Amino acid sequence: MLKFIYNYLRSMRLYYGFVTATTVMTGLFYWHWFGFRADATWQPAGWTLRDAALIAMGFFAWGFNQIFSDWCDRKEDAINAPHRPMVTGELKPVPAFAVSAAGLAAIAVVGYLMSPWTLAFLALGGALNIAYSLLKRVPVLNCLVYACAISCCALFAIAGAAKRSPTPDEFGFVAVWILPVHFLMCHNSYYKDVKGDRAAGVRTLQTLCPTLSLAISDVMAAVAVLLALLSSFLNAWFLLFAGCVIFLSVSFRFAVSRFCFHRATRINCQLCVFLLHFFFIKASWPYAVVSLVAIQLLFLWYNDEKE
Repeated sequence: MLKFIYNYLRSMRLYYGFVTATTVMTGLFYWHWFGFRADATWQPAGWTLRDAALIAMGFFAWGFNQIFSDWCDRKEDAINAPHRPMVTGELKPVPAFAVSAAGLAAIAVVGYLMSPWTLAFLALGGALNIAYSLLKRVPVLNCLVYACAISCCALFAIAGAAKRSPTPDEFGFVAVWILPVHFLMCHNSYYKDVKGDRAAGVRTLQTLCPTLSLAISDVMAAVAVLLALLSSFLNAWFLLFAGCVIFLSVSFRFAVSRFCFHRATRINCQLCVFLLHFFFIKASWPYAVVSLVAIQLLFLWYNDEKE
C-alpha cells in the first residue's frame, strides 16, 4: 500500500498542481475585484472557505488527471521518461485509475453543491483534455487545445464562487490572459520530449522547426515583459514583475540550450505560475512567492531526469 501511495504521488507531478491552483486563484481574484460587473448588488467580500476549497480542488485536479495522461502517453514516455511509475509498471493502472476517478468524482460533487455551473466547466475541461490527447500530433493546435482545457479551471472557480455562469467580461479575461499563458507553458513543455515525440511520430513545432519554436517562446515572454514595463509607469510592482519574468525566461532558454530539460521543466512551471499573477501581483505576491519556493523544493524530490 505504501509503495502504491508513493508511486501514485510521484505520478501526480505535484509541482504542476500549483499551475491549476493558481489558475483557480486568478479566476477568484478577478471575481473578487470585478464581480460588480455581473451583479449590481454585488458587494466586495473577504476570502472564505469556499475560495480555499476551490483552490484545493484545482490543486489536486491536475494530479488526478495526470494518471490518465501518463497511461495515454506511455509510448512516448518509454523514451522520454522511462523511469515514470506508469512506464516501469510500478504503478498499476487499474487501482490508480480508481483513485483518480474517485478524486475527480469528489471534485464534481463538491463543485455541484457550490454551483451546478461548475459541472459544465469540468465536463468541458475533460472533453478538451481528451481532444488534446487526440490532437497532440497537430502542431500549434495541440497547445491551443491544452490551453483551453487548463483555462477551464478559472471558469470553474468563478462559477463556484459566484454561483452562476461566467459573464462575457470574465470569459474575455480568461481568453486574453490566462489562455495565452497556458499556451506558452504547453509550448515550452515539448522541448524535453523531442526525442520520444520523433520516435512516436508526434508532430510538434519543436520536432519540425526548433528555431521557430524558440522564437515563439521568446516573443511570448517578451510580450509579457512589455506589458509589465508599460504598466510600471503606473505601478512599480509591475517593474519588479518584469524583472522576474526576464530572469525566468532567460533561465529557461539557457536550460533548453544546455539540454537541461529537467531544470527547464521546473522553470517553465514557475514561469507559468508567475505570469498568471500579472494583474494581481500587488495583492497576490505572498502566494506567488510560496508557489515558486514550493515548486523549487518539490523538484528536490522529483530529481530524476528520466521521470
